[in-house]
Amino acid sequence: MKQWTKLKEHLAYDGWRKIIVRRYELPHGQVADFDIVGNGPYVTIAAFTSEKEVILTRQFRAGPEQVLTSFSEGFIDQGESPEAAAARELLEETGYRAENIQWLKSRRSSYSTETQHFMLATNCHYVQPPEPDALEDIEVFLLSVEQFRALLHDSKDEAFINIAAGYLALEKLGWL
Repeated sequence: MKQWTKLKEHLAYDGWRKIIVRRYELPHGQVADFDIVGNGPYVTIAAFTSEKEVILTRQFRAGPEQVLTSFSEGFIDQGESPEAAAARELLEETGYRAENIQWLKSRRSSYSTETQHFMLATNCHYVQPPEPDALEDIEVFLLSVEQFRALLHDSKDEAFINIAAGYLALEKLGWL
């Protein structure tokens, strides 16, 4: 497969997210513009307590305009490792600290500059009340592994957004 030729790009919008317009010449000669979301790398933390409970969050998301359930997530700060970002975000958003954090997998998005790093946090213990960012309104809750498996398999539930991370974590822990 041939690489496309980037002809130019410009920043179309610079807000909470950036929108970059990239113009490409495709291998067969057609020229097309693509809107790209300019996002930095971030972590998604599949977190589990020592009692085999899954630590999840609920929060309103502006895109779908509904409350979604997810693992804790957050951007990686400049110079920060994914492991350090995962520890920081987990503590900020849930109040839990993990004894062990490990990388599971990274994923790229088709129309974004972001890289999502799936992290596994185990033996998590509650240490303090959550301290989310000013624009976050987060509800933290726990599910048993059995309840979590049911959530992953519920084809009608569109509110859980980290399905891939959930399956990767359960597989790594041997709980699938």
